Amino acid sequence: MTEEKSIIVKTKEGVVEAIQGTGDVTNALLGLVSGALVTALKETKLVGAEAASLVKDTIVGSVRGIAEVGQEVSSAAKGVIVGVMRGTKEVAETTLETVGKSVTTLIHTTSEVGGDIAQTAKGAMEGAIVGAKELGVSVTDAITQASTSIIKGGKQVGAELATTAKETIIGAAQAAKEVGEKGIETISHTAGAVVKATADLGGDVGSTVRGSMVGALHGAKEVGETVLDAVTGTASSMIQSTAQVGGDLAVTAKNAVEGAIEGAKAIGVDTAEAASAAATSALKAAGDISASAGKQVRDAVTGTIGGVKVVIKEPFK
Repeated sequence: MTEEKSIIVKTKEGVVEAIQGTGDVTNALLGLVSGALVTALKETKLVGAEAASLVKDTIVGSVRGIAEVGQEVSSAAKGVIVGVMRGTKEVAETTLETVGKSVTTLIHTTSEVGGDIAQTAKGAMEGAIVGAKELGVSVTDAITQASTSIIKGGKQVGAELATTAKETIIGAAQAAKEVGEKGIETISHTAGAVVKATADLGGDVGSTVRGSMVGALHGAKEVGETVLDAVTGTASSMIQSTAQVGGDLAVTAKNAVEGAIEGAKAIGVDTAEAASAAATSALKAAGDISASAGKQVRDAVTGTIGGVKVVIKEPFK
């Protein structure tokens, strides 16, 4: 217990000093966390569960240090996750399990200090993608692991999942642009992973679908991707993920259209076009699963949703 406390305190003190000495919070945390882990892991030669505990304590100390100097944890979340991945990679092998546990710890500790969970989730997803790309870890797998941990951690601390999902998708879009990954594919895959994680954990899938779609529109616009392509890809991915877990395709389809309308209004895109793109893509994805699935989705998206008449485009009539 003394050792755990000393790691937390030492890291917290280092973070306070680092932040006060520079205006670049993200890079300050990246370097400090990475360096602290390399030193500690080499000195202690810890492996397995003990090494994981050290990583957890380092994250806890980092978050407490950030809070102590009055900074929002979300401003350094990306740096913390990249720092953990870089630090563990230098001494051992960075695993997807490390990424997942680190993100969950970050979410929990952010909640403990009263931080913004949704914005921290955004930074954590950015960190997972940037770190994976830098270290040669599968970006797709890192997104899946981070999404699961974000939703799991968020649900455990009572976070509002729709907003958390939205910011997670935006973070994925920004990170994809930073590291040269395909933006639409990254947005779509992240949305599907978030929805699947929500369903697996018994969360409110409808609100997560809606938030993910809103995030897809915002994220696409922010990084210069074609917004309607993001809507199409995201709707399809979320239907596929819902089908994988045996979820209600009608609920996913309707909420995807509602999210497309909400997001379109927010960023100044034609709501009818966004609704049509979401409905058409959801129906196509469902039809590829089965005729029954297609009928469920067609019934759910036909008519007026959120005050917008939804037009399903060819080949669906």
